[in-house]
Amino acid sequence: MKPELMLRQLDAPVTVKNFVRNDPKCNYEFYMVELLNHSKEMRRLHPQQFVWHASQAHAECDAYSGSYGIDFKLIASQSSMKASSVLSPHYRIDENGNIVGYESKQDKLNRESEITVTRLHAAIRQATPQELERIRGGENLQSYEKDIKVFLEKLETRKNLLLFYPYEYRFAEEQRPQDGVEMLVQALQRSFVSAFCYRSAHMPAYETFLTTVYYNDFVLMKIVDNRVRLMDVVSGSDCPTFEHLRKY
Repeated sequence: MKPELMLRQLDAPVTVKNFVRNDPKCNYEFYMVELLNHSKEMRRLHPQQFVWHASQAHAECDAYSGSYGIDFKLIASQSSMKASSVLSPHYRIDENGNIVGYESKQDKLNRESEITVTRLHAAIRQATPQELERIRGGENLQSYEKDIKVFLEKLETRKNLLLFYPYEYRFAEEQRPQDGVEMLVQALQRSFVSAFCYRSAHMPAYETFLTTVYYNDFVLMKIVDNRVRLMDVVSGSDCPTFEHLRKY
């Protein structure tokens, strides 16, 4: 595609639960709820406000709009999330409310600060549904296949899902194209089509939504007949928890 579509993984305070010690807002599920409540299309489908469900001891969903429940799933690879947690500078809120930064876990171990990670969208792009079935049932898997297997296990969740791909997309050129959101949707379709086929084959009774970040805005999509359909674009400023965590 021209101009080139670029992406970078969102920082650990934004995506890793409780990454910032003593900050009760450090939970991506909170701004997923804010996203749903600021989506005009989601409000049309589910008029009641979504409310985060704190207790999930009995397999409750993460959030509910009336009787409609939905679960939130981060779908970055397990290896990339581990690298983000281990290699990133850490933060805590002290007893006076000040933000204190300190070294990463990797620095403490005094090891070379490199970890091999899987870019999920690239790893799964070439996989056929048959290959995904093989990976899901496999044991002696390569590292990238292990990441794919974890992703497939999430897709088997017997609930309506909002999949959050925790990356921010931008174009290489300074000015974003007018059809940039449509180009992003097409790119996600090409990368994840086999995964959507897997989800619909195993969990046909449940709805699947997808979101990612585009220039600090959330692009909300729905998977319909294994195709990515654009629902809404919600400003990051409408999600105060997201804005709060990005400040770190």
